[in-house]
Amino acid sequence: MCFNASLVQTAEIMAVEFNAYIDDSLIEPVYFESAFSLPEWPVLKDASPDRFAPLTWGLIPSWIKNYEAATDIRFKTLNARLETLHEKSSFRQASDNSRCAVPIDGWFEWKEVRGKKYPYFIHREDGKPFLLAGLWSRWVNEESNKSFETFSVVTTAALGICAQIHNTKERMPFILSKEGKDLWLDRNLSFSDLKENIIPQWKDLSAYPVSHKVSSSKENRNVPEIRDRIDGPAEQMEFF
Repeated sequence: MCFNASLVQTAEIMAVEFNAYIDDSLIEPVYFESAFSLPEWPVLKDASPDRFAPLTWGLIPSWIKNYEAATDIRFKTLNARLETLHEKSSFRQASDNSRCAVPIDGWFEWKEVRGKKYPYFIHREDGKPFLLAGLWSRWVNEESNKSFETFSVVTTAALGICAQIHNTKERMPFILSKEGKDLWLDRNLSFSDLKENIIPQWKDLSAYPVSHKVSSSKENRNVPEIRDRIDGPAEQMEFF
């Protein structure tokens, strides 16, 4: 799963790391953001893979008929399971024709130990940002003639450190390598062409425990200290 992400990078680092232009207005420090708040996020679309564009989290399929239905479905399309992309009407078309890459530099996940859940921050060992496979869509509200560009993050079976932390549902976002990014954003390739040729990245990931404040929607979680490492109780520190 990937519902709680972080992205604290400069436009310069993003441009160099992903070989793509990003306007300064699209990149502000995000220490914690919940997908359920439907945030705007800088995204690389297959239509323009060398330039970040602002899309909103929570994919609205192009065939949705009205604003009420669009609002309802977005909370069901925050993530898209890789294994069933071609089975779900919400994602089938986008998986072949509208893929994107979503930058983050870490995400928050919970490990269950003896009936209690403990939060961790998962990130690359070198602290650099990385890209998640995603799907995007352009939906037009026929009543207002206003268009919306939205996205969903693709998830896959958890591997390595991610499986140890997310030890109940055992899911993780599909992390793209640099080569995988080029394949994923290639509009000449169908999802069937891709499925056997790219694998999720996970071996350079690391994690550490963070405060339970990250679990409370009543807290202001978009603050630098939300990513701070803590010394938790023994069961939280029993890791790996």
